[in-house]
Amino acid sequence: MEIKDNSRFKIRPETVPYDKTLREDRGWIKMAVRWLVTEDTAGSEMSVIGKTILAPGIGSKHDLHRHPNAEEWEYVIHGKGIKHIGDETISLETGDLSFVPRNTYHALENGSETEPLITLWGYSGAPSLEKAGYIIPEDDEKA
Repeated sequence: MEIKDNSRFKIRPETVPYDKTLREDRGWIKMAVRWLVTEDTAGSEMSVIGKTILAPGIGSKHDLHRHPNAEEWEYVIHGKGIKHIGDETISLETGDLSFVPRNTYHALENGSETEPLITLWGYSGAPSLEKAGYIIPEDDEKA
């Protein structure tokens, strides 16, 4: 059996570039996102995995949005967060995992003024953000 150091099945997050296309007016506020597993990066058919760093300070957040075609989970690697899921608000800290049902509005805020919030997260049911769908409240108001 050959053991490989490099493979499309092995991802080193630090080698994946941050997504520079995400806009604050669409809810991506003071945060850096790496798309680790998608249909484009790994040939995924049903999942997305990403890593996010929210800068220290209140105001660093992923604002309210929903995914019509995917469920979402989020694991806190480091820091403290405030997660809004539907009509609930929960606190998160290192080691916690949250789950968001499909098509449910949710948001994440950094809960610390001094520490970054670092999370690993994923979608189930879609291989990309585009296929998961990304709807903010303003989109629903226009519909």
